[in-house]
This record gives sequence, structure tokens and C-alpha cells, in this order.
Amino acid sequence: MKVGVFKKGRNLPRVKADNLAVVVQALRKLQPIARTTLADVTGLTAATITNMVDELSDLDLVVERPSEERQVGRRPTLLTLNRDRGQVIGVEISRSRVRVVRSNFGGDVLARVERPFKPGAVKRNLAQIKDVISEVAGGPNLLGIGVGVPGPVSSALGLVVSPPNFGAWQNVELAETLGEAFGVRCWLDDDAKTAAFGEAWYGAGQNVSTLLYISLRSGIGAGLIVNDRVYRGTHELAGEIGHTTIHVDGPLCECGNRGCVETLVSVPAILLEARRLGLDVPDLETLRSLADAGEARAVQVRERTHTYLTATLLNAVNHYDPDVIVLGGQLVAAWPDLTEALAAKVKGRSFGFLSKDVRIEPSMLGKDATALGGVALVIDQVLRDPHGVLKPVEHVESAD
Repeated sequence: MKVGVFKKGRNLPRVKADNLAVVVQALRKLQPIARTTLADVTGLTAATITNMVDELSDLDLVVERPSEERQVGRRPTLLTLNRDRGQVIGVEISRSRVRVVRSNFGGDVLARVERPFKPGAVKRNLAQIKDVISEVAGGPNLLGIGVGVPGPVSSALGLVVSPPNFGAWQNVELAETLGEAFGVRCWLDDDAKTAAFGEAWYGAGQNVSTLLYISLRSGIGAGLIVNDRVYRGTHELAGEIGHTTIHVDGPLCECGNRGCVETLVSVPAILLEARRLGLDVPDLETLRSLADAGEARAVQVRERTHTYLTATLLNAVNHYDPDVIVLGGQLVAAWPDLTEALAAKVKGRSFGFLSKDVRIEPSMLGKDATALGGVALVIDQVLRDPHGVLKPVEHVESAD
């Protein structure tokens, strides 16, 4: 008899752990919050909330302070996450740079560094990455490291599988290597998915249920966040929007397909089209300046780019029905008016009510999107399984 895949039941310890995760996630989003309100929004009893808060206090994850609002009677005590619980490292590894931020537990950046990087020999590259992290890793109580790296990856195994144009990187155990080097746990994900997570936590996608982040740079990638979770798909390839077809007879892509988004609107593809028309432009900023000045060929390249990106966004709206689409990466930084122009073109061309409701916005985090997404990866793991990641803190009472 063939056995299908069934949803598993939960035993009592698992139910308790799930309830704790529910409380912590509500606390993160609604802080500062009173215990009574926390009970209301989670549907848990006041006694259960008390027990959960006590557990979180043992882990030094929450801080209780009296409300500052003036009112009759006793002021309620409000709960917040302890921003000083520890520090977190977030890392972006791209084909041209390593960018690292160190933050507190609230995601406030305390230090950042960026260094040039060229993928090549794995051993040498790993040493370079560790050196860059070491420049900012000196803070107290480091809780973990989160990394965004070009995919494909296996987030479950902490494995960088085989990124195109990334030197000799094949099945590199990056999470384990960094974890051992710095004595903490390390989590990783595809760079676009990590940036999406960063925008969902700290940027343009806060307080929405569905966010689609699209990275427009040397490659085209995307990350989809649904109800606070990264949607990865069966083989962790969800979000490969750069390899969807928008021109059936278009250029041949390295993936074997023709007319992929990446072959038409990635940064190299845009500059290649400009040069095909006789414009010897070194970068996107020069191309934008020429188009703004009315140079006909530059205007043609810009309009072509807008046309293909509009088609890409229309497909995304109709496929994913997101609350917000966040555009980030090198192209957005170089063409500041791009997002607004595309939003105007998309309106009215998808299902009417969809195009009116969906927001298309530029990244709020800019160059920090992936690195801060790495920070969010770590903090999210702590909040979903605090007992599994943290150790109780011994509180020493002062002598009288």
C-alpha cells in the first residue's frame, strides 16, 4: 500500500513550544504590549501567558516596563523584546563584494563593513569571508550568523550548491564552516530570499502578509514571503523569476531556455543592448544621464527595459497576488525613478482590482537588504525555537 503525505499531529511538548513561538512572534510585531492584550491576540489564557513570559524572562528575552501613558489607577506593565539580549551578524556574499553588519537583537545596526570579493578557489574565498566577518564580530554575546549568498542553496543543510559564475563553489558547507569558525550557529539562504526577509522585517514589507522582493542586478532573483515565512518550493527554487520567459524567441540563457528575464533586463543585458546600438557606456548611471538628456538610443534602451520589466511585474502580480512588490538591487539604485515608472505602467494592465491594490516600492534597506535579512534569519530562528538556540541566563541578586 502506498502511503501518502499526511499532516502530523502534535504531542504536548510540541504544542507548548508552538504556543511559545506564537507568543514571541506576537510580541515582536506588537511590542510594547500588555499581557492582557497578548492573551487576547493569541487566544491563550492569562495563566498560559504568565507561564510563557516567565520562560522568556528566564532566557532574558523580554523586558517589562510600566506604561508611560497617564491614566487613572495602576499603570499597566508593557512587554518588549530585550534588544540587548545579544548581537547578531548578517552577511551578504555577492559576485563582487562581501558586506557584513553587526546588530543588536532589535536589528539596529551597530557596525558594518564591505570588502571587494571575487569568487574563485573555495578555500581562499572562505578565508576572505571569515576575515571580513572578523572585522565586526567583536561584540559581546554573539547569538548567530545569517548569510545571503547566490543560489541555488540548501537552507536546511547550510549548503551552497552550485551558483552560476561563482568560481569553484560546488556543494560548499558554508554554514558549518562559519559556525565552527566563530563558535555560533549559522543559517543561510539564497540572497534574494534573504533580502526579501530583511525587507519584511525592517523595510518596505513590514506588516503585510505577502511580500515579493525582486533583485535587479547582474542576475535577476526574487524572494516570496508568505505569513512571515520564506516560500522556497520543493527544490528551493521558488523565486527564480529571472528564468521565466518573457520573449519566446529571445536570447539564449545559460539555463538552456530562451528569452529569460535575466537575458533582457539584467545589468549586463541592458549594457549589452546599449552597446549593440552603438552607445559605449561604462555603467547604468551614464546610460540614465544620456536618456535624461534625450539621446535617442539611450531612451530606446530605457524604454525597452521598462517594457520587459513591466511584463515581468504583471506576471508576478497575477501569479503571486502580493500585498507589495519591493524592487532592489543595482538597477534600482542607478535609476531612482524606475520603480515609480513601472508602478504606473503596471496599473490597469493586470486584473483591475489587483493592479489598484498592489504596491510597488523601492527597497527601503538599499545595500543593507541582504545583510539585514541575514540578521533577521538568526533572530527568527531564536524566536521560533528560543529553548533550542538560547541558554537560560542566571540572574545574580545583588547583596543588600
